[in-house]
Amino acid sequence: MAHDSVAVYRDEAASGNNGFSAIVTAAVPQGLDDEYVAWQKKISDTEAGFTGFLGHRVQRPVAGARHEWVVVVSFDTEAHLSAWLDSSERAALLAEGERFNRQLEVTKTSFGFDFWSQRPDAAGTAARASVGKQNLLVLMALYPIVFLWGYFVSTPLLDGPREIPFWLSLFVGNLVSTQLLGWWVMPWVFKRFDWWLKPRQGARTQLLGFTILAVVYAASMALYAWLLSLVAA
Repeated sequence: MAHDSVAVYRDEAASGNNGFSAIVTAAVPQGLDDEYVAWQKKISDTEAGFTGFLGHRVQRPVAGARHEWVVVVSFDTEAHLSAWLDSSERAALLAEGERFNRQLEVTKTSFGFDFWSQRPDAAGTAARASVGKQNLLVLMALYPIVFLWGYFVSTPLLDGPREIPFWLSLFVGNLVSTQLLGWWVMPWVFKRFDWWLKPRQGARTQLLGFTILAVVYAASMALYAWLLSLVAA
């Protein structure tokens, strides 16, 4: 049996416009790959006739990493995306490809740190990772960004010779760090820690994740202390 689930999220990178996208994951029965691709092409052609359509991307399973097919459908507004998701045309296509989509749920989510860590579960419901774990991962990534920026950029280039006001230097540092986190660092971190963020993990998995965090925290603080000692010397 194939299972199909949909999660809706804000997609500010879709075709260079502010938009909304639906992520569709499907476990396609063995031997039906070509038929599934042809069916997705038919869906994409139909979507193109709807107002606000931006794109339809299909990603094949990745051996050893992901067994599901992933489809990302983008529209310019949430209303236009909802119009497609609720349309009779889409309902007819889903009925036509019933062997690929025995179960279907649409979950609308906010755009926050959990945007990168949310994954639909087997029932098609977006499974939320622990907020506490997400915050710990953000701290793990943010702390080195802040002190490395301060040591290599802010202190020697902004605060010193150019005499930029501290309030402006602080704003520039926060601007850079938040952009790095939002666009590159946190998506990468959440993907690497997906095994730990998934709900209902065993005690050994939980302990391993917290241990890795503790080691990274300690290494980051030790590195910062060493850099400061070089300045003091």
